[in-house]
Amino acid sequence: MSRVGTNLDRSSDKLEARMMPDVERAKDDGGEIDLAGDGVHKIYLHRAQLEMYNWQARTTYVRAARGFGKTSYIGLHMMKCVLGMPRQMGGFVGMSAKQLYTRTMPNALKVVNQLGFEGFYFLGQAPAKLHWDTPLAKPRVWENCVHFSNGFVWQMLSMAVRQGSANGLNLAALVGDETKYLPWQRVKEEVLPTLRGDFMPESARKTEAKRYGYGTTDRNPYWLSQLWVSDAGLSQAQCEWEKEKENETTEVNKQIAEMLAELKYLEKHDPKLAVRLAQNDNYLRKLNALRSKSVVFWNWSTIENLNMVSLDFIRSLERQLPRVMFEIQVLGRMARSAKDGYYANFDASIHTYNPDDVSAIKTNTYDLLADKFTVKRKGTALDVHRYPTEYETEELDLKQCEASVLNCLCDVDLDPTLPLRIAIDCNANLNCMVVGQLRTWNNRPTLFILRSFFTMNNRKLRSLIRDFDDYYGPLKRMGCKDILFYYSSTIKQGGATAYAVENGEDSRFDRVVANELTSLGWKIDPDAGYFGAPWKHARKFQFINDILAGASGTPFWICINGSPGYNEYLIAAIENCGVLDDFRKDKSKEKLKATSEGSLGGDPRTRTDITDALDDLVIGVDVCGDGRSKVGGTLRGRFGNIAMFG
Repeated sequence: MSRVGTNLDRSSDKLEARMMPDVERAKDDGGEIDLAGDGVHKIYLHRAQLEMYNWQARTTYVRAARGFGKTSYIGLHMMKCVLGMPRQMGGFVGMSAKQLYTRTMPNALKVVNQLGFEGFYFLGQAPAKLHWDTPLAKPRVWENCVHFSNGFVWQMLSMAVRQGSANGLNLAALVGDETKYLPWQRVKEEVLPTLRGDFMPESARKTEAKRYGYGTTDRNPYWLSQLWVSDAGLSQAQCEWEKEKENETTEVNKQIAEMLAELKYLEKHDPKLAVRLAQNDNYLRKLNALRSKSVVFWNWSTIENLNMVSLDFIRSLERQLPRVMFEIQVLGRMARSAKDGYYANFDASIHTYNPDDVSAIKTNTYDLLADKFTVKRKGTALDVHRYPTEYETEELDLKQCEASVLNCLCDVDLDPTLPLRIAIDCNANLNCMVVGQLRTWNNRPTLFILRSFFTMNNRKLRSLIRDFDDYYGPLKRMGCKDILFYYSSTIKQGGATAYAVENGEDSRFDRVVANELTSLGWKIDPDAGYFGAPWKHARKFQFINDILAGASGTPFWICINGSPGYNEYLIAAIENCGVLDDFRKDKSKEKLKATSEGSLGGDPRTRTDITDALDDLVIGVDVCGDGRSKVGGTLRGRFGNIAMFG
């Protein structure tokens, strides 16, 4: 790879990537073999990406806004580790196997392909006939690995599996994507101790260790390196990893900045001298010695990638997002949450779960992905003798895995034998739905909050129901069509107040929900989940916080799916929900239009709407259960609240 971005023949915002060391090798006459026939590949890096690449700190934390280009940098960093440490093993950490194989790996490997390495890795173990190198410590199973031709292996590490899953590994590098979703304390206790690497055997030490600098501090800054990348966290749990900023090595970073600034100055005023300095052994030895001690925390905004995303994109986000959300997600401001709020006993560490930990179908996400999306592939790759060899192998189809995120087929926490329980909050500008199931876990009834949905502005109640059907529709083919819809008298609105239905339809909200679900093939009793008038604020506050505290006599426990893309809005809304003196929620921003600039009202992550849907689900499950009222199963309508207030 090019050093520090200095090359007289190219712009400093483009990176060169050559073929892998075990493929591109010198001939006896000093020439090189270019079997791929395409020589050097280039990938665009903007200023911020190039600065991180030049810095090459041993431990790097990147907090970058949406549209920054985080995945591109991850792919580049992955290949630097592969090229610089043959036959070692790296760990790629994710919240779950589904996140790794449907969101992270497809995008990261696209960058690897752009760099020209498409024919030099396998998802799983390479076919034996290719005679590719293997890591010094072979994986016990290869299904969760990406195997490169020089023997480097990236092992997928899902934090959704049982504790101690990383034990026994000797990793030479770590990469974590969407770090805000990771249980950070577990990462420090279980994953970081595995970052110790495998040294070369004595017979190979003189050649390989000398060439790649294994175990040294002044030659290979990628040895025992860490890269943790994420966008802005919205809840307190998601911001936990950002406390690592306190561990930055200020003095070391200052010296690195000075050395790079000197090189950058020469690159502009005397390019030839800059190239000589960038290739000077003494200069590189000093720079890499500093890099190996460096811990750096980067906080970037979307504006850094302005050339790619365009100014119009930034302005559209500024118009569409509330000011606070725009500052957090685009400008990189730190998030804050309400303290001692309405959900005072909510603790994300005990009230959220990883799906594999509570699997309802006796499997884990990776097994489900492997079962559904493993395919046979035929192709041509380069074997150890450097000539094309045909192969046949089985591996995961990442494109199919990526598409599986659009429905519930790989949700292992979903029990297809039980009905789905839903509650909805209707509003002119924002309509929300919370979906759950009630089942026994750890010997106690538990209400699992599986997923939440929302629609904004012109997409209203019917669109919300269709989004629900698009995701959970596959359940109908399994025979699971039952839905329990819980609601209070506030949903029994219509006529002139039909503001939450497309085209101002003159129909009560509960009837719209029931009719739409029925037309889509679901089975629903529109009256079974009606629990009468809304509960008084003080009673609801006490009831829900007793459940969150696990107080004796409470009917069930509440646990929310904390996987990326499922309930992040709901969790953030719970943590940001304020409370007034009379135990009412602070709804001062709820009526603001979703597109009003400078408001807090336009995003479900800061509004109370979606928490109201959660409240109705919790209360409905307690009062109505499976559709039978606590008072004989017959009292409803204007007498329904007898069951609640006694």
